[in-house]
Amino acid sequence: MSPHDKIFAQLESRIEVSDGLAIFRFALERDFEFTPGQYATLWLTHKGKTLARPYSIASSPSERRRLEFYINLVSEGRLTPSLWDPEVIQGLRRGDVETSAAVSGKAKGRFLLNPEDPRDYVFVASGTGLAPFVSMLRKMAEDLAAAPERFRPRRVFMIHGVSYPTHLGYRQEMERMAETICRDPLHKLALIYLPTISRPYIDSTWTGLKGRAETLLEALPAGSTACDLERTIRGMLISLVRPETHAVYVCGHPGTIDKVVTTLSARGFRLDADLHHEKYYP
Repeated sequence: MSPHDKIFAQLESRIEVSDGLAIFRFALERDFEFTPGQYATLWLTHKGKTLARPYSIASSPSERRRLEFYINLVSEGRLTPSLWDPEVIQGLRRGDVETSAAVSGKAKGRFLLNPEDPRDYVFVASGTGLAPFVSMLRKMAEDLAAAPERFRPRRVFMIHGVSYPTHLGYRQEMERMAETICRDPLHKLALIYLPTISRPYIDSTWTGLKGRAETLLEALPAGSTACDLERTIRGMLISLVRPETHAVYVCGHPGTIDKVVTTLSARGFRLDADLHHEKYYP
């Protein structure tokens, strides 16, 4: 790729969510246009070695000169170990000669919402698969604020599955958005935030949903000892979520996506029409 096809990016901030999990925010030297759900390729150069990796964008497209990525450290990965190297981080913040970052000049990806679809949404994310949904929700909130009379009312179920409570990135932002509907039941953007933890025994203070993200769309097995909260949420989703009323988007671990596709296909959801997915690989 020609240097002219890249946009220089300087690390503006790095927010540590948990060990090996962080939000990276880059300032760009020129405008970058994208649609929520797309990804950008990040190029990292350090001491003469250049690596590239695509990452879904978490920021809103209204921030034309900033990009935000939600990144998990993959120890055996090609690029992410460098993003946890203090020397590299210092260089990216300073923008020095030996260490620099850039993004490809054009966003890619077809994991996009259809604005003409009148149905409500179910977003299912595992881990950092939350990133494109953060971008989508931010854009919807901005559209509502800018032109409430033209905004199509939406109810959005946001299911986010992680291993531990500390891995719930963007939790406060999601909770703030979800609280809006509690204060104003007629609010046109109703977010129902459903975080769930697959390893709750590590943190005894967690009193929320337990299990993987995909299990919330499944019927409880016979003899299940699930708590009342889980029974209520599963029952609600099974009763409400139908192809006629909801479009489902799934992003993250391939196992999560495959199980959601299997579960919902059996209930009449069609791939690419009612059910859309984006698989993340280490």
